[in-house]
Amino acid sequence: MSSDSQRRVRILAIEHERGTGPQRFGEWLAEAGAEVVVTRPYLGEVIPELGTFDALIVLGGSAGPTEDAENPWFPEVRDLLRRSITGEFPSLNICLGGEMLAVAGDAPITRRAHPQIGIYELGATSAGEADPVFGALASGESAGGATTGAESTSGTGLPSVLFHQEEMALPNGAELLITGSDAPVQAFRLGEFAWGTQFHPETDATQIVRWLDGNDLALPAGKTEDSIIAEVEAHDAALTEAGRRLAGSFVDFLSARQHG
Repeated sequence: MSSDSQRRVRILAIEHERGTGPQRFGEWLAEAGAEVVVTRPYLGEVIPELGTFDALIVLGGSAGPTEDAENPWFPEVRDLLRRSITGEFPSLNICLGGEMLAVAGDAPITRRAHPQIGIYELGATSAGEADPVFGALASGESAGGATTGAESTSGTGLPSVLFHQEEMALPNGAELLITGSDAPVQAFRLGEFAWGTQFHPETDATQIVRWLDGNDLALPAGKTEDSIIAEVEAHDAALTEAGRRLAGSFVDFLSARQHG
């Protein structure tokens, strides 16, 4: 076997602000065999060329996906995502990253009257079940056949962390993969391998504590900071299982593409 065929999958992750890094999702990617390099343009770091990387991850943040004046690297990131949509390289984009992918795919972004913060029950669509990466989440769902209003799901049992007020529509031509709640676009694929999520596979209760402390969003009706933290803590085992499956599936996909 050549040294090139043994090369580890390399993933570039773009972090938009302090406290929004890849967290344990990055650890799970490394556990699955990937090297994750984090670039922080908010600290003045230059986003490197993608040529030596197998994929891009765009992480979350408190900004909206088109708030370019405060975040002057955002247009460059959206341009990268357009390249991913056209098939140049795979990308996995989380919350703000997913919203930026939606914008790159010409989908509208709206501001919700009330944010979604805490644990929400999601489920895979039939397209999600068949997806080469997100199918790993569908395999862990319980049977149920819930209907969300957007599309029938084959199962429920995918508790996930949401922390957002911006809401994305499904871009034209995209496949809806994960749905649920009254923000039905929870994960989608645009093109062959540009994925976006609204939910956070990387976060945990410790990070949620920091986000709640540093955020002035009104909490959803009936929730308190303590109840949100308790929700996330109570579902940590399921969140860990699902996040690890997603990370492993993404690395498997990249490895197969690298060696195919």
